[in-house]
Amino acid sequence: MKLKTFLTIAGILAVVFGLAFVAAPARTLTLYGIVATPATAILARFLGATLVDIGLVLLLVRGVTQEPARRGVVWGSLVGAVLGLLVAVHGQRIGAVNAFGWSSVAIYAFLTLGYAYFAFGDRVER
Repeated sequence: MKLKTFLTIAGILAVVFGLAFVAAPARTLTLYGIVATPATAILARFLGATLVDIGLVLLLVRGVTQEPARRGVVWGSLVGAVLGLLVAVHGQRIGAVNAFGWSSVAIYAFLTLGYAYFAFGDRVER
C-alpha cells in the first residue's frame, strides 16, 4: 500500500468517528456502553473535534512528497496510534466499554501496524 492511500484511509476513519462524537455524543457513547452525562458528552465532543482535526490534516498532507514532512506525519501518527491502542486495550481489560470497544482496538492496531510499516519499512517511494 502507498502512504497516500494509507493516510486517506486513516483520515477518513478519523473524520467519520470525529463527526459522530461531535454531532451525536450520547448516541456514540452508548454504542460503547458508556452512559452519557453532560460531562462525558462534552469530553466526547472534544475528542470528536480532535479526531476531525487530525483526519483533515492527514487528508490534506497525503500528497506531500518532501521526506521530512512525510516522516514527521508518520512518526507523530505512530506515537498517537500506539497510545490509542494502549488506551483501547486498557479500556477493554478493565471493562470500561462493551464489546464494541474491540472495534477501537482493531482500528488502532491497524493504524499502529500501518504507521510502523511506513516508519520502519524500506525507504523506497511508497
